[in-house]
Amino acid sequence: MSAPPGQLVGQPVRRVEDERFLTGRGCFVDDLQPSGTVHGFVLRSPHAHARLVSVDAEAARGMPGIRAVLTAADLAQAGLSAVPLDFPPPGHSFETWSAPLQPILAADEVRFVGDPVAFVVADELAQARDAAEAIAVEFEDRPPIMAMRDAEPLFSYEEGDAVAAASALGNAHQVVRIEVANNRIDAAPLETRGCIGAYDEASGFTLHVSTQRVQIIQRALADRVFGEPRDRVRVVAPDTGGGFGQKNGLYPEYILCLEAARRIGRPVKWIADRTDALAGDCHGRDNLFVAEAGLDRDGRILAIRAERFMNMGAYTSARAMVPVQNGLTHLTGVYAVPVAHVTVQGVLTNTATTCSYRGAGRPENVFCCERLIDTIARATGRDPIALRRANLVAPAAQPWTSPLGTTFAGADFAAMLDRALDAIDHAGFGARRAISQRAGLLRGFGICLFAEDLHGSHEPIPARLHHADGQLVLTVGSGGAGHGHETSFRQILADALGLPMERFGFVQSDTAAMAEGVGTAASWSLTLAGSSVRLAADNAVEQGRAVASRLLEVGVPDLEFRDGAFRVRGTDLAAGWHDVFRAEPAFRAGGTFAGEGRSVPLGCHACEVEVDPETGAVALTGFAMSQDSGRVVNPLLVEGQLHGGAAQGIGQAWLEGIVYDGDSGQLLTGSFTDYALPRASDLPEMATRLIETPSPDNPLGVRGVGEAAATGSTPAFVNAVLDALWPLGVLNLDPPLTPARVWAAIRDG
Repeated sequence: MSAPPGQLVGQPVRRVEDERFLTGRGCFVDDLQPSGTVHGFVLRSPHAHARLVSVDAEAARGMPGIRAVLTAADLAQAGLSAVPLDFPPPGHSFETWSAPLQPILAADEVRFVGDPVAFVVADELAQARDAAEAIAVEFEDRPPIMAMRDAEPLFSYEEGDAVAAASALGNAHQVVRIEVANNRIDAAPLETRGCIGAYDEASGFTLHVSTQRVQIIQRALADRVFGEPRDRVRVVAPDTGGGFGQKNGLYPEYILCLEAARRIGRPVKWIADRTDALAGDCHGRDNLFVAEAGLDRDGRILAIRAERFMNMGAYTSARAMVPVQNGLTHLTGVYAVPVAHVTVQGVLTNTATTCSYRGAGRPENVFCCERLIDTIARATGRDPIALRRANLVAPAAQPWTSPLGTTFAGADFAAMLDRALDAIDHAGFGARRAISQRAGLLRGFGICLFAEDLHGSHEPIPARLHHADGQLVLTVGSGGAGHGHETSFRQILADALGLPMERFGFVQSDTAAMAEGVGTAASWSLTLAGSSVRLAADNAVEQGRAVASRLLEVGVPDLEFRDGAFRVRGTDLAAGWHDVFRAEPAFRAGGTFAGEGRSVPLGCHACEVEVDPETGAVALTGFAMSQDSGRVVNPLLVEGQLHGGAAQGIGQAWLEGIVYDGDSGQLLTGSFTDYALPRASDLPEMATRLIETPSPDNPLGVRGVGEAAATGSTPAFVNAVLDALWPLGVLNLDPPLTPARVWAAIRDG
């Protein structure tokens, strides 16, 4: 502990949860083994697209240890068919738009490699695997659609002023056009997806699952799958080893485990291995932008117009529509662009479904914007940093609302840029580039300057406190998956109540403890749940004051709360929390922040790379971030979020990519042998500069930080590599910038 109670907010307190994680005492889904647990295995399609002629499971059902084999026909008898979509595309309703939902198990056709065909339950996992091989499935192969340009639109959506954008582009001195692809990637959480489904006639269903949004999954299961009252569907997440949006929604395996448990009366466990995960999980990104900007003679941007194509995969997954609208305002970035228009089209292909991935639409749009800015600079012969400065929304012009709807107020983007440039020693870049040239290497520098319009939530996330066994237990409606909530929320309580952090218990991610709330997403945990924690602490002080007034026999106005005690003004009489809890053993308090939690944090990433033109290999030599996420509760946690997010964004830009064969639709990246992740040795020491501009919109003054670094790091890295390659005539190159791809671009350039 680096500071006493009452002085913890703002301090780099080490994460209290790390001790159990690092000593092997964490409890994840696979660590749970309820009495009588049996194991499930999913038989998946080896074809990208095929008619499902027949599924014969009789031989499998008779094999040793087999408890159940479920096919689509078995599910249909129970009225179960598809995974429900949480909401339709913007501008549509479920009454006016019919979604191609993902079947729980394929019935008539399979539409991607990994599509679930049957579910086998056995005493041992090996028995389930053996039985799955005995299921006779007849497929009739069909040609797959793999490219977005070959697919028919599933929906279309637009924002902005199409007429004004066309007029501005028509009258522009110069128009610059670019095609920008966001590669398809996997979230690759340390803990793969997994669940244990159980059923009891008296109490109903219980699902233990690796997620950070138990409430969302509970409502989908209760309301739209099983048709049960919500209090008969309990969803619990133990420790969760990463999620990044991929684990937010409902998946077929969760329904299968619950239905199998209801049929056989035993808990059913399913844990994905990495091949299962890479094939069957929702993927992220996979967008194509065609964007153009109109410029005046001085290089100022008059308008931006874009078409965005989104690969939804084979079906619409439960959370597929989140990235569609989310982040569109970022297409014009932090620049004073007066007019914009964007059209979004979603298409279906014979690939795994897509959903939110850290940033959920914002990184895709920021990537397009920042690549467009660098392309404008190259096309007009301007320095990319100078071009940015010339087009920034100036502080004197604020409050200012972008043409797609983000309002900037009090934002100093030039200061963010300067902080990042200073942190990476941009002044010395020219000398370092000269050294690289003498060694036969290419050195490049890239920038991404951005703001995130965090939308918040229309549903609040409550916080409750109750006294039990000498602790004040905090229960929240958010859910952690490596976020550090157990630390930051305790810091807030310790500061407000003057108690040591060890005095607070912590409960999250259990709908039986709190069915309200919406879990964790959109960088809102501290803004929404953290603000509710602070309000719950304030409520606890008021209730404690009332108890202390009775104990000390004075009026409530005569008491002040200071240093963790209720003190009678002008005397040495006082009552501590131990007195309050002794008098009120069932002490309870609560708070709910009523705001939506919308905020606009700012960031700037600066990246420096060295490229070997003989091999195409890229070395990341420097990386720096400046970040303004409002008040910082724990700088250690903020820097951890920034470093982790940057590693993911750099991985997307540099190495990562889900690859399907263009003809057969076969998944070519089915293991970590083929799907490359950055290692710690690939990344340099990252410099961070935290700026604190408190938000006036919540009690803590925070703005959100969880997705920022994954938003800014990808374009910064790509811009740096292309800065190195630009003298060779390479003007654009879509990620991942692997050695083979960079080498080929150098050859062709």
